[in-house]
Amino acid sequence: MSTYKSIVGKAIKVLDTNPDNDQAEGQIWYNSTDGVFKNVLNGSAWSSAGPLTTARYFLAGGGPQTAAIGCGGYISSGTDKTELYNGNGWTNAPSLNTARGGLGGTKDGSQTAMLVFGGDGNKTNTELFDGSSWTNTPNSLNTGKSNTSGAGTSTAALNAGRWGPPLIGNTEEYDGSSWSEQNDLNTARGDMGSFGTQTAAIYVGGNKGSPPNYASDVEQYDGTSWTTLPSLNTARGNNGSGAGSATSGLFFGGNKPGPTAANESEEWNGSSWTATPTLSQSGVRSGNGASSGAALAYGDYPIPPAATEEFNRTVNTVTAGAWASGGNMGTPRRDNNIGGAGTQTAGLAFGGEVPGGAAQVANNESYNGTSWSEENDLNSARNNLSGSGTQTAALAFGGSTSTSTAATVSEEYNGTSWSEGNDLNTGRAAGAGAGTQTAGLYLLGGNGSPGNTAAEEYDGTSWSTSPGTANSGRKQNAAAGTQTAAVTFCGYIPGSGFTAVTEEYDGTNFSNSNNMLVTKRTLAGAGVQTNAYAIGGQDPAASTTTSVSVYDGTSWSTQPSLASGNNKAGATGTGSSSLLGFGGYVAAAQEFTPESTALNVKTITTS
Repeated sequence: MSTYKSIVGKAIKVLDTNPDNDQAEGQIWYNSTDGVFKNVLNGSAWSSAGPLTTARYFLAGGGPQTAAIGCGGYISSGTDKTELYNGNGWTNAPSLNTARGGLGGTKDGSQTAMLVFGGDGNKTNTELFDGSSWTNTPNSLNTGKSNTSGAGTSTAALNAGRWGPPLIGNTEEYDGSSWSEQNDLNTARGDMGSFGTQTAAIYVGGNKGSPPNYASDVEQYDGTSWTTLPSLNTARGNNGSGAGSATSGLFFGGNKPGPTAANESEEWNGSSWTATPTLSQSGVRSGNGASSGAALAYGDYPIPPAATEEFNRTVNTVTAGAWASGGNMGTPRRDNNIGGAGTQTAGLAFGGEVPGGAAQVANNESYNGTSWSEENDLNSARNNLSGSGTQTAALAFGGSTSTSTAATVSEEYNGTSWSEGNDLNTGRAAGAGAGTQTAGLYLLGGNGSPGNTAAEEYDGTSWSTSPGTANSGRKQNAAAGTQTAAVTFCGYIPGSGFTAVTEEYDGTNFSNSNNMLVTKRTLAGAGVQTNAYAIGGQDPAASTTTSVSVYDGTSWSTQPSLASGNNKAGATGTGSSSLLGFGGYVAAAQEFTPESTALNVKTITTS
C-alpha cells in the first residue's frame, strides 16, 4: 500500500508552528498548536505597484515583470514618452522619435532590445530601443496600422490586425531588418491583446466593427497561418493586454460590451480559458510579462489613472506596499515645511502655521505610531522651518518668525524641552534639513532671489558654511540623508518656476544627478541618500499631489501613492519601513507599509 511518504518523498511532520519558506509547497503537516492538518497552496492575485510617471493609455509594452518597458500611448494625443519598470516602480527613459499611441510592440522585447511599430494615423514607422536611445529602422511596415498588436522579439517580431479605416487582418513578420507580408488573420479586427513568439503567437479579443463590436475570438499563429482557438469567456476589445506563451498565457483588461471598462482576467492553458482574480483597476490598455504567472498591467482609460498592477502565481500571499492614514494631529498645520524628526513609530513635528490662524506657531507634537501627543513648544514660533534628528534629540533651524522672513534661529530638543543654540550664519526659510542633532545639515532655502545655493553644517555646538555651492539656487526644496551624504531635490527658482533638479552633497561639494520624475515644490523628503523619498507636494498642474518617488543614488522611480493628496507637509524616517508623513493639507498622519509576502497556509478540512 502506498504511503504519503512514498508518494511525496517526505513524511507528515508534527510542528508547533507553520513553516515559513517555500519548501512547504505541496507538503502536509500537523500543527500541534492549532490541532489541525495544514498545507500550502499555490495561489494567484493582482496587487498594486508604483504608478506610471505619466498617465496614459494604448502604450506598447514588453519585457518581464521586473524589467518592463512601456512606450508611447495617448494622453490627449500621441506621446513619445518611454518608461522603464524595475519591479517596484517606473522611471523615465529616452523618448521615441515619433510620438504616437495605438502602436504595437514586441512583448518578448526588453529594456535593451525593444521594437515598436505602427500607431495612430496608420503609421508605418518602426523604431528600435537599445537601452539608451531609439533608432528609426530603415524598413517600415508595408501596411500602416493604428490600434495594432505585436508579439515576439526585436529580431523576430510579429504584427497583426488594425482598427480601421478599414478594418483589416493584415499580418507581417520582421526578421531584424525588414517586414514581409504573411497570411491574414481569419477574422479582421484591431485593438487586440497578444502574447507569445513570432512562430507561436496568440491574439485575443479585439474590436470587429463600429459601433464597438467587442470580440471573444482567439487565434494562434504558427509561423505560417492562423488557427481559430476556443473563445474568451468575456468578449473584450480596446487593447486589453496579454502575457505569457502559446501554452500558458494571460489576457486582462480592455473594454467589454456596453461599452464598459473591464477588469476581467483570464488564463490560457493551451486548450481553454479560465477566469482568474480580477484587476483592481478597470480598462487597462497595456501590459506584458514573460510568463502568465508574472504579468504586469498599466495604463488606463480614461486618464488620469496611472496605476500599475502585478499578477503573481505563487505559494506566497503578496501584500502590496501602501500608504494608510494614521492618527490626526492635535493642531493641524502646514507650511513649507513643518519641521520633523524621528521615525514612523517615534516621530516629532514642530512649527508651521495653522490654516486661517496665526502666521507662525510653536506647537510641538510627538507620534507613537498611533496617536499624537502635545509636547513642550518651540521657544520661537515659526513656519517654513527645517528639522533633523530623532524624537528625543531633534534640531529645528531657520524659518520665518513674526519679525523675520528668513530667521537664523536654531534650537535643540532633548525629548522634554527646547533650548536655544547658536544661530545659523545666514538667515533663511523654506529650505531642507537632514542629518542628526549633532551633525545637522541645512540645504539651500530662500533669503532672497533666486534662492540660496549654500549648505550649513551643525556640529552640536555651532553652524559653519560649507565651501561648496549648489549648481541650482532654490527654495521650497526637499532633502534626505546625512551631513556628509545627502541629496536635495525639486523646489522653486524665483523667476524660473518649479524645478526637478536633483543634487547630491558629500559634506563639501554639490554634484548634479538625474532629475526627479516631475517638477515639484513644497514637497516632503525622507530617507537616506541612496534610498531617498520625495513625497507629495505641488506641481504646475495641481496644488496637492499623491505621487511618491524614490531615489536609489542614481535615478528616480515611482512608488505607491499617498492615501490622500498633500502639500506643505513634513515627513521623516530612514527607509520604506519607517516613513511618516504629517501635516500639510491633511489632518491625519500618513504611514507607509512596504510590500510583504507570507506563505499561503491553508487548513485541511473534510468539507
